[in-house]
Amino acid sequence: MSRRLQKANVLFSIVGGAMLCLATEAAAQQVALDQTAEQAMQQGTKAMAAGNFSVAVAAYSAVTRRAPAFAEGYLNLGLAQFQAGEPDQAKTALEKAQQLRPTLRGANLFLGIIAYRQNRFKNAEGLFERETRLDPHSAKAYMWLGVCRLAENDAQGAIAPLDRAYALDSKDADILYHRGHAYFQVANASYDAMFKLDHDSVRVHQVLGEAYAQAYRTDEAINEFEVAVKIAPKQPGLHEELGDQYWIAGKVDKVTAAYREELAIDPDAATAMYKLGCLLVMSQDASDGVQLLRQALKSDPSLSDAHYYLGDGLMNLGQDEDAVREFDAAIAADPANDRAMSSYYKLAQAYRELHDQQHAQSAMQNFLQMREASKQRRDERAAQMVRKRTELPVEDPERAAMAGGAG
Repeated sequence: MSRRLQKANVLFSIVGGAMLCLATEAAAQQVALDQTAEQAMQQGTKAMAAGNFSVAVAAYSAVTRRAPAFAEGYLNLGLAQFQAGEPDQAKTALEKAQQLRPTLRGANLFLGIIAYRQNRFKNAEGLFERETRLDPHSAKAYMWLGVCRLAENDAQGAIAPLDRAYALDSKDADILYHRGHAYFQVANASYDAMFKLDHDSVRVHQVLGEAYAQAYRTDEAINEFEVAVKIAPKQPGLHEELGDQYWIAGKVDKVTAAYREELAIDPDAATAMYKLGCLLVMSQDASDGVQLLRQALKSDPSLSDAHYYLGDGLMNLGQDEDAVREFDAAIAADPANDRAMSSYYKLAQAYRELHDQQHAQSAMQNFLQMREASKQRRDERAAQMVRKRTELPVEDPERAAMAGGAG
């Protein structure tokens, strides 16, 4: 409970700042404030920004005394009181703001947060729902509605509002966390139900294999997928997953057989085509590999890495002009990744075979530049890893010299 409440306080502060701005901007439009009330509003806003909540409470209290019909004054007062550790007084002020102006955005949201922190989840849920109706573009309102349903052990019901919050703001870390948590709970509930139905079913062994694979426990993953394949040898997807683990374990002969079995079951399995094509190119069976890679790209053009292996296979077949086009396509898909760096190296080789020294030199130069940048990134990461936990960061020598000279 304490971690949840701590997060609620932080989020209240973040969203509260935005609402303070809205309330201040709306002041002139809603109620004509005299000079004293305007000055008190400004004083309260500055105090809130500085974290001086008791000062803000005093300032906003003065606003409400000077302008008792000013709903935004009560809204800001409620926020300040909450941050000052006065939730009951905050609730009274926010309810007053709501009475004065039922359509005021934010009042229901913050009343809901107070109710949530007091474990009045049903009450909070109703307030959050009301806020989403008043402000359908409020990502935080939808997020809090989802969070409240999670607290009520309704993970399934939390997904819809959290998905809506994500659609409105896909870069909010809190939304991402709670949305992921909701999906995680729903997935766990589904797996629990699956285990209870039949603990030795093909799906149970498949999900165990996937869990082991994600944990890099390759041998255990192989064991589970092999059991799953025995139970359901014609189940699409199983042989490909088993092949992936064989590849990680270095069992190349078994990899080829697994992918071929997958394609026998599902001839349109584009990723199995792609993987088998790559494997064949790397094992010097370029002709079959090139055919599979072309088919995979036709089926799923998003498999951009296939261009690299297709180019490699075409070079092995002496089709250097076609290989150049594939390496260019691999680079165009993502010019900054390691696959692009490898493609530049292969591209330089292909151009040399075509006796095009100018393009070969340009490609090699791009490769060398990317390799140096990659090496610097690795060195920086390595330096951070070996630094002792008790060791302070080393100050930049130039900056230190400049600081000494300034003294």
